[in-house]
Amino acid sequence: MKSFHWLIPGALALGLSACSTPEIPFDKASAGIQRIGLLTPGFPSGPSVALASDPGQSFGLVGALVDAGLQSNRESRFKAIPVGNGFEPSDEFWNDLVAQLQKDGYAVAGVPAFRDRSDFVKQIPPAQQPVDAYLDVVVDSYGYIAAGIGGDNPYRPFVVLQCKLVRASDSTILMQDRVAVNAVNQGGGGWAAPKLITISPDPAFSFPEMEDLTRNPKQAVDGTRSALVQSTDEIGKLLR
Repeated sequence: MKSFHWLIPGALALGLSACSTPEIPFDKASAGIQRIGLLTPGFPSGPSVALASDPGQSFGLVGALVDAGLQSNRESRFKAIPVGNGFEPSDEFWNDLVAQLQKDGYAVAGVPAFRDRSDFVKQIPPAQQPVDAYLDVVVDSYGYIAAGIGGDNPYRPFVVLQCKLVRASDSTILMQDRVAVNAVNQGGGGWAAPKLITISPDPAFSFPEMEDLTRNPKQAVDGTRSALVQSTDEIGKLLR
């Protein structure tokens, strides 16, 4: 991520603030949805490894530049871990989401979709087979985050996403919400914003320092996988 992060990683802040439409709960009984066209999810190009509160925040622009450099270094070191362990987060997220929807009784058809940026698809492409609704999911960011520096603020996996279900016949939004696994609260703002569904991360995945992540690559990957599964499970709950 290239942008500065005063309270939270820049892409995350933009992703959450961009979602201005109010939460829309799903009424399955009245919706009559059986066949879902699953749009290709929006997904970041790589993981984030962030500190929710960096020391440089007290030193203005210079501090922000230092913090951005340190975050870039952390992410460069971590990015090799999934690759080296044969883990492709976007593929696993897709497979988990399809399995979750099918488990809940929906027929699922994949619908290729392309995005100019990390936001909902502006023009939904037609599905190759009849569907009742389209599910659009954007993963704003994922990876690891620590509330601050020091062993008392370990790195834990996180995922932040937004999702909506759109009726195929008339484009009515049937469901819309935001989900965060490991929502770090910074003074009541940021990820812990109102109407954001928050999920606690699996306590089995906790790393006191950045070096602990790199020294335990398999466990670090398993933690990322766990958070992604938690997020797709929550999407399933929103559609029940």
